[in-house]
Amino acid sequence: MSSDSTAESSTVNTYDIRGFSARCVCGTKTTIYTSETNKNPGRPFFRCLTRRKNHLFKWVEDGVYEEVQDALPKIILLEAEFNKEKYDIEDLKGVVTELIEEVVRSKTEVKRCKVMMTILFVIMCVIIIVLVVSLM
Repeated sequence: MSSDSTAESSTVNTYDIRGFSARCVCGTKTTIYTSETNKNPGRPFFRCLTRRKNHLFKWVEDGVYEEVQDALPKIILLEAEFNKEKYDIEDLKGVVTELIEEVVRSKTEVKRCKVMMTILFVIMCVIIIVLVVSLM
């Protein structure tokens, strides 16, 4: 799409709209045009579809720059959150390792208890047999 030279007047109307705006302050959709002036040939810009003066006009690279500026704090927060989650995962890996070791110890203790119970059962059986034989 192309634009007339009035789109590139020295007064740029962004109305403090940051980044890419889908609508002008008047509510009309915006679209991207390409400058055909000698001063800015081929340079893309956003413009209100009404193409009237005092409506939204913004160079695309300005919108990109604002989008990046607005995204950087969010990226920093996401990076901090990611690093915290990474630390939590490492901490949980340690907990899992401890739990696995506890399971191994518990299994060993259960085996030991089974052996002791078997020995006690045999001893009780021998005592009962001895008592029964001595009573006869």
